Amino acid sequence: MKNRSVWKLEDSMMEESLKQDMNVDVAIVGGGLAGMMTAYYLRNCSKNVILLEKDTVGSGLSSSTTGKLTYLQDQMYPKIEKSRSKEDAKAYFESQKEAMKLAKSIILKHNIDCNLTPVASYLFASVDDKELKEEKAFLKEVQCPFEECNELPISFPCKEAIFVHDTYCFHPVKFIQEIKKLILHSSVRIYENTRVTALDHDEDGYTLYTKDHKIKAQQVIITTHYPFFVIPKLLPLQLKLEKSYLLESERKEEPLFLAISTDAPHYTFRIDKEHFIFGGYSHNLASKLDYQKEKEEMMNTFKNHFDKEIRYVWSAHDVLSKDHLPFIGSISENHPNLFIATAFHKWGMTNSFLAGKLLSDLILEKENPYQELFSPTRNPSLKGIVDATMNDAVIGGRYLQTKMQEQQVFYKNIHFEKEDDEEIAVYTDEDGMEHKIKYRCPHLKSGLIFDESEKIWICPAHGSRFDVDGHLLEGPSTCDITYEK
Repeated sequence: MKNRSVWKLEDSMMEESLKQDMNVDVAIVGGGLAGMMTAYYLRNCSKNVILLEKDTVGSGLSSSTTGKLTYLQDQMYPKIEKSRSKEDAKAYFESQKEAMKLAKSIILKHNIDCNLTPVASYLFASVDDKELKEEKAFLKEVQCPFEECNELPISFPCKEAIFVHDTYCFHPVKFIQEIKKLILHSSVRIYENTRVTALDHDEDGYTLYTKDHKIKAQQVIITTHYPFFVIPKLLPLQLKLEKSYLLESERKEEPLFLAISTDAPHYTFRIDKEHFIFGGYSHNLASKLDYQKEKEEMMNTFKNHFDKEIRYVWSAHDVLSKDHLPFIGSISENHPNLFIATAFHKWGMTNSFLAGKLLSDLILEKENPYQELFSPTRNPSLKGIVDATMNDAVIGGRYLQTKMQEQQVFYKNIHFEKEDDEEIAVYTDEDGMEHKIKYRCPHLKSGLIFDESEKIWICPAHGSRFDVDGHLLEGPSTCDITYEK
């Protein structure tokens, strides 16, 4: 069993890193699906555009997804209706249908080999569930055809379900790698292994800093999953993170379909021609610290229902807004040329296609029907303000709990030290070798939690990840926590 995503490609070629200071019109930071789609739509424009990725494109959250292209998304529409309005819920529904059209048209236009497969999508409940009833009422109102049943195509607890046929799944990293080839044949330049560490602004525009170089840009687009800066917009107060767990096994005779449950622990399925993917057990990143326990519960549920060998196990962090709508667009009136794409909830595939089109339209000063719906400057909802206050209280409490002398440690191979007034965490591996790190996340100084199965350190406040030696794997932190005396 491998502790990594089934989508990660081990033979992807890395482009050169940034070797000099640059002056450009548009700088895209982040080479996941949202950043790559933005570059795709800007590839033939007259502007000087570059994309900067800290690792290889598609190696971050885009490689940890289930790769679903569906508009049947948990209870998103009733949630948006309650937090915003029925009109916003309907607009979001239309946006997801549009995103699927964009994805399919690009794949067919360029004949991209990414395992695009038409599959039915199910939304199901294992007990009586009012959310499923609300979803059915919404779909009827928007005149979306669906069918009802009381079982899934496989043997798994299900009391009632609805399903639609016009949805898809695909290989997200294969798709990104093929889009990369298209972009590289245009004027847009891609620099991989190039980590942006800071952002400044003055009357001449923006300056992005890497370890050795700086990039002057008139317009900056941040598509790094969780934006690495705090000001403007005070994003840590606007967003929250959830952690979920996934596994993959070989698909044998099972029918092809997608599914997600409405009741806890929110099971998810993707069964395509090659893979049987199962997961769920989502929780607020700061609410539970024993990640190994959650992962084992997910694996045990799978083993109790299916006689199959687990080949891959991994986890994913999803960014959520307080009103259930993504943030895509200009970040504030004071920063009209600083753009973000984040808070896709668990539906990053459709919303990444949407973000690429919307952000490129804004850069090229074109109208887009969804720019107001997803605007980061939209007024917060009352429910969102309440949820934000509760979430910040959870994070604040977790920050206090992760003081070294109070932290719950779930594994015997972790201990803590203080050296020269520096808080140090030490992991001892199977060979007896010690791996020391600085214990505080550089982003906002929260303590870290060790994930035993993946052998990584995770910030429970905002999701930064580091390997056992403190090298940064995923932000919003922009620097390592390596320790050398």
